[in-house]
Amino acid sequence: MRRFAVVHWVNGEDAGMYSEVRTDAIRQYDDTKMSEDGHPHTENLVAVEWKKGKKPKHGWPVYSAYIKFVSNNRYYTSKKIKQMRLEKDQSLPKKRASESPARYSDSEESAVDNAPTKKKRVHTPTEPQNVAWIVEEHRATTATSAELLRKIKEVEEEKQTLRKENEQLKTMLFKGLPDMIKDIKTALKAQDPTSSLSSNSEDERSSQTTQSSPPEAMSTKQVEICPGTNVCIDLLSWAMAQNASSSSCFVRALLTAVFPKDVLLRSSLRGTTKNGPHYPALDKAKVEAIYRATLQKWPHVVPSTIGVAINAKLTELRWKKRQRPKNS
Repeated sequence: MRRFAVVHWVNGEDAGMYSEVRTDAIRQYDDTKMSEDGHPHTENLVAVEWKKGKKPKHGWPVYSAYIKFVSNNRYYTSKKIKQMRLEKDQSLPKKRASESPARYSDSEESAVDNAPTKKKRVHTPTEPQNVAWIVEEHRATTATSAELLRKIKEVEEEKQTLRKENEQLKTMLFKGLPDMIKDIKTALKAQDPTSSLSSNSEDERSSQTTQSSPPEAMSTKQVEICPGTNVCIDLLSWAMAQNASSSSCFVRALLTAVFPKDVLLRSSLRGTTKNGPHYPALDKAKVEAIYRATLQKWPHVVPSTIGVAINAKLTELRWKKRQRPKNS
């Protein structure tokens, strides 16, 4: 049995067209009804499965078609399809050629008058580009670039100003720190009753007081930690706080500089305690000044972390006070 057949579809999506199908797709196909050269003895209408795309669940659709040719070689079926298509194209009527009107005229003048004139190609000018829009876009881009350059320049100037202020604070700290250390040592020795300095003469004490007066003058110079708060600390404490490496260190430095140590030992941040002894709240105005100064220097800090740093410092001071009698 020959495997390939050329069919001419009668109905379906390919109606009127020639296509190649396998003979097993032809319902009740009988190869004995075909001649040895592949042509049918008599042209009969058969049912053929139309296999195109994905197979549906209910099976391939079946359409009517005429078997035109069969073969075991696809080369001959493809050649047969091309031949049939060519014959079909040649059998179609061709378009009638147009004739000149001069053939139907009686005189040469009418032939000249009725001769077709060649149409001239009309050139449609293209719309010119909107030059004003291009200029305006260029101006807007230039303005944006100028604004960006101006902001960069302002940032650079602010950076230079901050760098100069930082250098001034460092210089002030390094110059005043040795004198401040001497002043602290002198004050500690003067408060110690067992020190041999308590029996010295008044002249020696007066000389020590005279020597310690410059650092005392420096330590008594006050700086407002935040404008408008009227909360001030000495210049040296402010310089040490400005050199803090984190916001928590900055808060702890300001807390010990704003409040005396005895006040911190007997106070809490808000005056509320869940368990244990009750500690009164710190001065609200001073605490608010610490919050504002911290947020001014560290604008991205969450305010709750400032309260955590204050409570941690208060807890640390109380713990050190409780450990002191045990060590003694």
